[in-house]
Amino acid sequence: MRSVWRFDPILNSWSEVTSMSIGRAYSKTGILNDKLYVVGGVSRGPAGLTPLQSAEVFDPCTDTWSQVPSMPFSRAQVLPNAFFADMLKPIATGMTSYMGRLCVPQSLYSWPFFVDVGGEIYDPDTNSWVEMPIGMAEGWPARQAGTKLSVVVDGELYAFDPSSSLESGKIKVYDQKEDAWKVVIGEVPISNFTDSESPYLLAGFHGKLHVITKDANHKIAVLRADLRDNLGCLPSSSASLSDGLLCEHSDSLVVSDTIVWKVISSRDFGSAELVSCQVLDV
Repeated sequence: MRSVWRFDPILNSWSEVTSMSIGRAYSKTGILNDKLYVVGGVSRGPAGLTPLQSAEVFDPCTDTWSQVPSMPFSRAQVLPNAFFADMLKPIATGMTSYMGRLCVPQSLYSWPFFVDVGGEIYDPDTNSWVEMPIGMAEGWPARQAGTKLSVVVDGELYAFDPSSSLESGKIKVYDQKEDAWKVVIGEVPISNFTDSESPYLLAGFHGKLHVITKDANHKIAVLRADLRDNLGCLPSSSASLSDGLLCEHSDSLVVSDTIVWKVISSRDFGSAELVSCQVLDV
């Protein structure tokens, strides 16, 4: 689709804005400098779905879209195996605004196969793309369908690592000085809330990391990660995971290592699929 709609949380209403230059599906979006960036995705043509390397940016002040240089996918051009290079097509598999730039991890794919090929970073000051640092590119965790999930909280870049499983995972943080990912939460209790077909999302809200997923009743649930020491918790034999604590003033907690995961909200949206989430400053 080319069409774009904007939501006003104060008026609680939607209004249509200028359409994108090209129809896209599965594209990645992000906010940077109060502008909306859309990169990649696929477009439907006579030969089927075609991956897009193009990108564009929307300025809400002028209601206009402008072209952004296409992603080079430079690492995808140097595959040693010519057969795979011809069969697999480049695609953006994530995007996060980090330190004033857009970080876009990338993959090569031929459904249902995905091969990581690092990523690229867009700098709005120079209007150009550069390759990601090696450590960031190689350690960016992937989840199902090749999508790489990350979020910035208080200036730190976090990512979800499914650890080869859809039922659990880890939270990693990127160390820019060492160009490496480090585990900060050893276990995210996804298995307690979702089945293997339900996706999950990350969000940064009020300076805390949140996971959005589906609970056992298929309601969309929002889990908040709190440090154990900040909650005045006491040991409990009813903890669902070993070596954890539950807070006695709440019965909606799951525990992992030094982190207490609290279900702060849930709602039944029917058969809605989790695709993305956005925190708005009102």
